[in-house]
Amino acid sequence: MPGSVMVRMKIALNIEWIGARRGGAEKYAGTVARGLLDAGHEVHLLVRGVDEGEVPSSVVVHELLVAGRSIFGFGRRPTYRFAAASERVLRRESFDLVIGFNKTWRQDAYLAVAGAAPASNDFSLRRFRNPWQRKLHQLGKLLSPRQWLFRRIERKQFVDRRPHVVAPSYMSARHFHEYHGLPSNQVSVVYNGLDVERADIDRTTARAEFRKEHRLADDAIAILFTARNYALKGLEPLLEAFAAIAPTRPQARLIVCGSQREKAYRKQAARLGIADRVQFLGFVDDVRPGFAGCDLFAFPTFYDPCSLVVPEALHAGLPVLTSGCNGAAELLDEGKTGFVIADPWDVAGWSRRLAQLIDDGALRAKMSVAAQAAAKRMTMDVRMRELLQVLERLPRSEISSIALPTAADLRREAA
Repeated sequence: MPGSVMVRMKIALNIEWIGARRGGAEKYAGTVARGLLDAGHEVHLLVRGVDEGEVPSSVVVHELLVAGRSIFGFGRRPTYRFAAASERVLRRESFDLVIGFNKTWRQDAYLAVAGAAPASNDFSLRRFRNPWQRKLHQLGKLLSPRQWLFRRIERKQFVDRRPHVVAPSYMSARHFHEYHGLPSNQVSVVYNGLDVERADIDRTTARAEFRKEHRLADDAIAILFTARNYALKGLEPLLEAFAAIAPTRPQARLIVCGSQREKAYRKQAARLGIADRVQFLGFVDDVRPGFAGCDLFAFPTFYDPCSLVVPEALHAGLPVLTSGCNGAAELLDEGKTGFVIADPWDVAGWSRRLAQLIDDGALRAKMSVAAQAAAKRMTMDVRMRELLQVLERLPRSEISSIALPTAADLRREAA
C-alpha cells in the first residue's frame, strides 16, 4: 500500500467464513485480506470456506475440516470445532502475525469487528421495554449451552492468551477495558473501513429505477432502514417515531429491508395506522439501490460496535440518524452529516429529527454534500494505513514452524 514502510510479513487471518453475505465480520475479513495483499504481504486464510470472488487467487486459503466430537459436547458446535482446528494449525505453522476475528483464539491481534461479547449481551437487553422480558432473556442466556460455549471461547481469548485488540470505535474500546480488564496500551482503535469499489453505483440510474419499482413519487421523502436483526437494530422505536410524524407529512415513506422476519413489525405498523406508509422489502441481495433511492438513513440500534451501514449511507449522500449505542456515531459531525439520538427508545427525539430532515429540503441537500465528503475520509485505504500502523508495532508471533497439515491429516485429527 502506498506510504507503508512495513517489512513484508507472512500473515494469517483466522475466521470461520469469509463472504459479504455472511455478516459484517465475514465481509470485513475479506476486505482486510485484500488490503494486506495490496500492501505487499503474504496472506493466508484459515477458514471453513470463502465465498467465490471474495479474495484474489494469490491469497493462500487453508480450508479446515471440523468433523468430530469432544467431551460434554463442547466440540460438537461448528464454531468451537473450527477454532480448535485452527489452533492446531497455528501450533504447527510459522506466521509473522496471526490476526483473529470473532470466536477464535491463539492470535497476536484480534480485530474486534463484533465488539466485546459481554457488552453486546448487556446492551441488547435494552430492546426489551418490559423488565420481566429482560430478566427472562438474561436467564435464557445464562442457561444456554451455546452461551456457555461462547464464554469458554472468551476465556481462551482474553485469559489464556491476551491478544492486542483492535476495536472499531472508542465506545467499543471502553467495553474491552470494562468487561475484559485490558489496559489501554493493549487496545487500539481503527474504525471499520468503507470498500469504495463495492459501494460505488450509478446513483442517478439506481435512484430512478428503485423509486419506480417501489412506486415512490418524485416528491416522496424516503427514509431507509436496513438490518438483519430488526429487534436489535431498533425497528420498533423507529416505527413509533415515524407514526408520530407521518399524519402531517404525507410525502414521507419508510423503507425497511434486510430480513424476512417482518411479520411482527407489519402488525405493529398496522396498529400504528402507518401500514400504507411503510414498505417492507424483505431480504435484499444488494442494498445499494436502496441507499441511492432514499433520502435519509435512520438506524436506532441498541448495540453496534461500529456499523458499516453508516459510512455506506454517508457515501451515498444520505444524512444519517443513529443512536448513541452505535460506535459509528463517532463518525458523524452533529448537525452537518447527521444526528445522534442517545437513546434508541427516545421516540420523541427520533420524531423531532425525522421531522426536521423531512421538512427541510435545503438542510438535506447541504448534509448530503457534507456526508459524501466525510465518507472519503472513511475508505478502506485510509483504515488499512491505520491498521498497518498498529500491526507494525506488535511483536512477531512465537508459534513454532512445521509444514501445514494436509486435508487427510485434518480428517484423521477430527475423527
